[in-house]
Amino acid sequence: MIISSTLAQFSIHSRKMLRMSGLLRHGLILGLLLLSCLSYAQTQQKDELERRRRQIESEIAQLQVQQKELSRNKKTSLAEFNLVQSRLRSRFAMIENLNDELRLIDETIFLNNREIYRLRRHLDTLRDQYARTLEYSFKNRSSYDMLNFIFTAASFNDAVKRAAYLKTYRRSRQDQVRSIIRTSEELQSTIDKLSLNKQMKNHALIKQTQQKELLEEEKKEKARVVNAIKVREKDLSKELTAKRRTLTDLSRSIRVLVQKEIERNRLQREAEERRLREEAALAAKTNASRSEGVAAGKPAPPLTTVRNEPLPSASLVRKATELENSPEVTRVSVGFENNRRNIPWPVDLGIVTSGFGRKKIEGTSLYEENIGITIQTREGQAVKAVFEGVVTSVFDVDGSATATIQHGKYFTTYYNLSVVSVAKGNRVSMGQTIGKAGTNDYGDGEIIFVVNVEKDFVDPMNWLKPR
Repeated sequence: MIISSTLAQFSIHSRKMLRMSGLLRHGLILGLLLLSCLSYAQTQQKDELERRRRQIESEIAQLQVQQKELSRNKKTSLAEFNLVQSRLRSRFAMIENLNDELRLIDETIFLNNREIYRLRRHLDTLRDQYARTLEYSFKNRSSYDMLNFIFTAASFNDAVKRAAYLKTYRRSRQDQVRSIIRTSEELQSTIDKLSLNKQMKNHALIKQTQQKELLEEEKKEKARVVNAIKVREKDLSKELTAKRRTLTDLSRSIRVLVQKEIERNRLQREAEERRLREEAALAAKTNASRSEGVAAGKPAPPLTTVRNEPLPSASLVRKATELENSPEVTRVSVGFENNRRNIPWPVDLGIVTSGFGRKKIEGTSLYEENIGITIQTREGQAVKAVFEGVVTSVFDVDGSATATIQHGKYFTTYYNLSVVSVAKGNRVSMGQTIGKAGTNDYGDGEIIFVVNVEKDFVDPMNWLKPR
């Protein structure tokens, strides 16, 4: 009776230990999977923040180099003011990037603290479970009980199952030990990660403080440039008037070119439609003659077999414009518009010193206008076609060479070239050199890059690849 009671207790305890061990193991696995998923998402965010930070640092470095070159000129120019503005925007972006990084680190610290709490509770449970297993094993350590558990089986097969059950029980104790070791290692690893996260947070806070100090210095520099511009407001007003006149001539020339292309394509389309109408009339006359022949008893000539094909869905049909008069031209046009914000820059090295549109110059009553973007670069820097197309025209505006390239219904114009290496009618490929950058009134390398959708001017920054 005592043996039966002991065996029953052993069986119940064994089953309970195996069940608890399985639940704890599954809980640990699920916890690790969840933590891995969160860690993967955070790693992706961290990589993106680091990539963006490197990009901003590169922009700021380029702006500093360009500003030093501009500062050699004793006269403060609008380009210098625009560069200071760009540096401030980049600095604000850098600080915001660091704020995002700090938020990500705080989130990681929170998750690690929560994971440490979970692992500690899990480890305590494992240790308590293992201690109770050892205590029970110590109280029932007699091998006589184990043998009786096997030999009191009702059949041989039942005895084999009981022996296998005892092996499983021993393995479960070994699994408990391994789980305790693995959980302890995981806990220590998470504690180490938490310590590293705290160090990263301190480092990010130091960088944030440094960036804020640099921001204050750049604000003072901006104030200095604004004051210098105020002193030169009359001279700058004359410069802006001259620039506005040049841009007006440039925009007029571009619109005339586009209109000529639209008119040329219209005439071609009308000629093609006229030819098709004449062919249709001739075909109708031929059909009438054939019908008369059939009525007179003469055999009719064989008809051409017509295959009825389904018309394309209206949602899939792209509305063509007057400038898209052939499949090839349409292909280029579609390719251009599908590469929005992915088109390469016209120069490898350059900083935008004047953006698109009309902007008030801070601290003055002056306004700056631009039909494209002004890019400061090195004198003689290679200027490249941003997309495949056909050179529509090479012309002169106020003494500066200009080239316009058609990309279907899109046009790109490159103004202020010192050398032009293409001619009207040439086909160009993306990245092909079309000329070299000229200089502005201050002797700095500079071009104006313009993008048109037919006769409408659009912001090139919405098309160029972010740097």
